[in-house]
Amino acid sequence: MQSKGSKSALIIFSTVVFFAVVNGTMINLALPFVGRDFGVTEGTYGWISTVYALTFGIFSAINGRIGDIVGMRRLYLSGLAVFGIGAIAVALSPTIEVAIILRAFHGAGAAALPVLGSSMIARLFSPAKRGWAMGIILSVVGVAASIGPFIGGIVLQNLGWRAVFAFAGLSLFVWPLAYRAIPKTMDTRSKDTTFDFLGALLMGSGVSALIYSFQILKNEGASLSFLIVVGGGFTLLASFWIWINRTKTPFAPPQILRNKQYLATSFVAFLSNATRFGTIILVPIFLTEVNHLAPIWTGVVLVPGAIAIAFLSPKFGKMGSEKGAHYPIFIGTIFLIIGNLVTAFYAGGNPIGVAVGMGLYGIGFSGIQSPSVTAISLIVPKEITGVGVGIFMMIFFIGGAFGVATSITAVELQAIDAISWLGIQGLGDGARYSNAMLVLTGLAFLGLSLNPLIPRKGAAQIVL
Repeated sequence: MQSKGSKSALIIFSTVVFFAVVNGTMINLALPFVGRDFGVTEGTYGWISTVYALTFGIFSAINGRIGDIVGMRRLYLSGLAVFGIGAIAVALSPTIEVAIILRAFHGAGAAALPVLGSSMIARLFSPAKRGWAMGIILSVVGVAASIGPFIGGIVLQNLGWRAVFAFAGLSLFVWPLAYRAIPKTMDTRSKDTTFDFLGALLMGSGVSALIYSFQILKNEGASLSFLIVVGGGFTLLASFWIWINRTKTPFAPPQILRNKQYLATSFVAFLSNATRFGTIILVPIFLTEVNHLAPIWTGVVLVPGAIAIAFLSPKFGKMGSEKGAHYPIFIGTIFLIIGNLVTAFYAGGNPIGVAVGMGLYGIGFSGIQSPSVTAISLIVPKEITGVGVGIFMMIFFIGGAFGVATSITAVELQAIDAISWLGIQGLGDGARYSNAMLVLTGLAFLGLSLNPLIPRKGAAQIVL
């Protein structure tokens, strides 16, 4: 049954997500200026992004579990405060070392927002309305991703990099509204209030190692250090799996990670987000370096995809609630593949073709994300919604980091005069980017192969 304050809470969640996404798109623009101001190289100032990614990935699942224990509303408000205060603190950093430490703090707070927001939507909205609500959130993501670079460029040019970081501090004005709008019933606690510190440590360390390994892959390729770190990450996660199957009060019930529908939905999200992040990294690069477009025109090429996500996410979300996630995710994956193939065909060629590809790609991503989150919320029992959605979000986030590393590596491994795998002539350096887009398309094909395991309407809930 839909709660009385659900619509007001949805507005709050959407507003916070807007700030979070815009903040993410703006920061990348500001990093070179941070390095210039502090007199450090990319290898140093790049840690501002790396450490944020590490703590965000680690705390996605941990915040979900803590939310189950202490109450989701309470932890969400705390995360929002940390997110806003952390942004201002980074902006005031006197040294690069302080900025890096504060970004870790910032990332830990930010991680609470998407996980707990999605978990509370799962509780506030009935199954029939849940997909639509998730879709609204994603439509805001599409708009924010579209205008973020423009806002960031204006702020950076007129006010400097410190103002770019401080921009997310405006989210603090939402805090008192969130305090009043989010129903106090969202502070209902799980009956099991134990916290498995060793399980959290093993999982967090494993995830941290994997995310860092992708940074190494992006910068060094498949080096020995990459193999050591990724091997260590998988070893820690294997230890986590053994531990939660042996302890009486595990961080996450092992039944979740044994459930085929949960795993299939999570890894489809992983692969689609890898395709997404890899794509949105590559397209602006080749539009700038190969097509020599000005930043404003690069933004225009990306707009069709953002518009598609903004308008279609609620519709696909509603479809997922009515027919089950299987159907919209299948449609979305097909469009994702077609969109990436079109983009690969025009990479380094006509930017209008790239814009068409981005539009098709946006349709595809709209059909995957909100139905995926809705499906997870339906098959995970209410008492562990936080940790169930949190682990899903963590896997989703790792997919994005993997996609970025894969896309950059796929470009760097090719010779400057690489030949287009599609057999297209005259692409020049664009051939490398076209081929890298095909690698990302292959990830989407893997996601398509998992579609038969995606929950259909009336899928059974996990039994603890």
